[in-house]
Amino acid sequence: MHQPEADEKKIVATLVQHLEETGRTKLLPRIARELAILEARRAKLAPQVEVASEGEAHTALAEAKAAGIEVSKATVNHALIKGWRARNGGTLIDKSAKRGLIDIYRNVTN
Repeated sequence: MHQPEADEKKIVATLVQHLEETGRTKLLPRIARELAILEARRAKLAPQVEVASEGEAHTALAEAKAAGIEVSKATVNHALIKGWRARNGGTLIDKSAKRGLIDIYRNVTN
């Protein structure tokens, strides 16, 4: 578990020293890969808000917060036509025009 008051440099130095003492320094690349995988998984599951343009960020953040997803900054996703999309873990709130067009297309073709 990550502790905010922990000194990362000291932790890494202690780990490297332990691996050197036990003759297991070949494990360092595998440890680094696993840490990168864990960080990518954490970033993917972290709450996020995507907007079609920077001008929609303030409104999107406020509406997402009202829906229970609170983040400090929205990212611009050029695949969105207009509107916003918020994600927190397995929950997705899609208020984009792209989603609306897809829904219209599905209704017309069915």
